[in-house]
Amino acid sequence: MHIDDFGKVLKRHGLRSGAGVPCSYFTPLVNYTTQDPELDYLSASSEGEAVAIGAGMVAAGRPAFALMQNSGLGNAVNPITSLLYIYKIPLALLVSHRGQPGRPDEPQHELMGQITEELARLCQLRTHVLNPERFSDELRASLGDGVPAAWVCRKGAFEGGVKAPAVKAMIHSAAVTPASQGEFAPALRREEALHLVLPLLSAGIEHGEAPAVISTTGKLSRELYELDDADHSKRNRFYMVGSMGCAAGFGLGVARAQPKRKVVVLDGDGALLMKLGTLATIGHVRAENLHHVVFDNGAHESTGGQPTSSPSIDFATMALAAGYRVGETVSEGAAFREAFERHMAQPGPTLLRMVIHVGARADLGRPKRTPQEAYGWFQSYLAGQ
Repeated sequence: MHIDDFGKVLKRHGLRSGAGVPCSYFTPLVNYTTQDPELDYLSASSEGEAVAIGAGMVAAGRPAFALMQNSGLGNAVNPITSLLYIYKIPLALLVSHRGQPGRPDEPQHELMGQITEELARLCQLRTHVLNPERFSDELRASLGDGVPAAWVCRKGAFEGGVKAPAVKAMIHSAAVTPASQGEFAPALRREEALHLVLPLLSAGIEHGEAPAVISTTGKLSRELYELDDADHSKRNRFYMVGSMGCAAGFGLGVARAQPKRKVVVLDGDGALLMKLGTLATIGHVRAENLHHVVFDNGAHESTGGQPTSSPSIDFATMALAAGYRVGETVSEGAAFREAFERHMAQPGPTLLRMVIHVGARADLGRPKRTPQEAYGWFQSYLAGQ
């Protein structure tokens, strides 16, 4: 399929945004998406991150696609099954078919080549082999039905288009210093810290002006819900279920689709460590409306308190090195509230690490809405409805 014709189909159905990790089969497509001024394409650090970014774009009202080599389909299984599937987010996945049976290829593609279509179907993706004559109708149907779908793209599926300009990387290297240094001993539990910033998370919600708030899976989302949202009136909040590590990527997708709206990502140390590459993507695109808060207790609390490696890592310095404008660590309640306000008042991306105690209430409940109901509630808020 000539890449210009493929691009016209995408645009005709409103798909002008996406994220992905390249494959040699997708060279014409990546060249096209990165050079067409009508398209907004982000180069992701992993396939799972690309799915999360695309899902965030869709949630914010911008139809989107994610592209990946089929070897990366395995990397994306978690967000496909615990984000796209449970929320029924109609993201369009473009998956190359390396190792297609009967075509000689590198040995690492042999098994995935045999199971690509089956794996996509097992993940409950509406799966097609790309056919130029059927693609437009298939895309229209998946978007109309509101379901995630995948197109397996075999070798030679795309042709033509412009060549990518030669990369001339100018690498900048310099020491970075976070706004705060020293040792930080926890003074609060996560729920106590969350309570301090609740007014800032909901300010302007009645007028549709509150920030979009994405909270990572586990006890953080459950605590945020129980603190002040038992009636589910806080429509600006997306309590992520599963998709561990994807909150920052999803938040970036929302921020990219709605650049005038502030976006707050409430993350955990274990979740952030799972997809550290997202720091680089956020920093690279300089998402001015994104503010990243990491509650760090040095543990995987939701699974029993097993330790993480975060005590030996300086997330603030890592964020600065990745391109964030501000990176800061605090542990006291007053300092957390003051730093949160300060970060929200300046251009992002910013990262605020709040060091907390391990521990949560034994009687902690869960949101009562189904994931699809909660997603629809959040999506309607972003749409101004």
